Amino acid sequence: MNCLLTGGTGIVGSHIVFEWIHKALVEESVNHLYVVIRDGNKSAQQRLIDILQSHTRPCFLDNFTLEACLEKITVLSHDLSTITKEYLEQYVFDSVIHCAGSTSLLLTSESKNKVHAQNYLVTKQLIEELPERVTRFLYISTAYSFGIQDKKVKDAIEQYEVTDFRNPYEKSKYESERFVKETCKAKHIAFQILRPSIICGRLIDAPFFETPKFDVFYSWAIFLDKYAKKSTENFRIWIDKKSGLNIVPVDFVSKAVLYAYFNPDIKELNIVNPKQILHKDYVGDVLESFDINAYEYIEEMPENLTIFEQLYYKSIGSLFEKYVSVPDLQFQPDQILKLIDQLELDINLGVHENFMNLINFSVEKKFRKSY
Repeated sequence: MNCLLTGGTGIVGSHIVFEWIHKALVEESVNHLYVVIRDGNKSAQQRLIDILQSHTRPCFLDNFTLEACLEKITVLSHDLSTITKEYLEQYVFDSVIHCAGSTSLLLTSESKNKVHAQNYLVTKQLIEELPERVTRFLYISTAYSFGIQDKKVKDAIEQYEVTDFRNPYEKSKYESERFVKETCKAKHIAFQILRPSIICGRLIDAPFFETPKFDVFYSWAIFLDKYAKKSTENFRIWIDKKSGLNIVPVDFVSKAVLYAYFNPDIKELNIVNPKQILHKDYVGDVLESFDINAYEYIEEMPENLTIFEQLYYKSIGSLFEKYVSVPDLQFQPDQILKLIDQLELDINLGVHENFMNLINFSVEKKFRKSY
């Protein structure tokens, strides 16, 4: 049960590291984890140590010394874009969890090139350079690789026509999924496609609300924290009141990944919340928390924009327009419900009742990255 992990310093990847250590030291159900990390301002090894010693780590790691944790992890200091079979063959592992990639949702040419390179080309490089001993490949994609759909989607993406995407990020993940499936079949490697939806801070393992990076929907709070005082008139915010955000806690995602790791018969899994949180149920609370009390929900793009509205719709509003202003992507959660039941969790994973706690926590932390 040795495994190679990519993206180990990221939001999901670092929590897979935490979960792996728990499985290795407490349950003894896994063995060794090889983590590919690039050298940066600090060495790759030091970057891992910083993660394991971070005050934001789950409390269950307090039971183990740093030395005990490091006995189960080996850092591979390398850049995935240039990794080779000869390099990987030095290490003994038979499975891979590929978590590395870009989550940029921007619509710019620069972002398009970035997500293609970091999501598709890096995945291609990694699979093509895998040693022959590798028999399993778990690819961490996104629930939004389905693109825009007008009906509830199940886990098997082949059942749907996927042609229309909200941004280059979604398209890059869909194309990467297809490459993984086709290439793994040709190389006789079993594959699993795991698709988390929008990720928030921890809601299962204390300390709660923690996440190493305040990403995606947190950008809305970052915008309001910076510009809310400029809203001196009625703010008209364009939302679809019947739609919402599908949000899952990062610790639930890492547990779902390991759940799939132990259940290789799961070929595709949408790691989603069975119940989205409706925009009409949280937008007002967020606005009011930033002292924007004069606002209204509207069903189409407003005209004659105020100064604040111009600022909003030209920045964060344009980024999330196809997520909050149109019907949302709906999921058939039958398979993920089995894990929720197994973990004895609330049906909405605690997201609805803790949404403002998550937002307020990010503001208190001043949106700082933990590592």
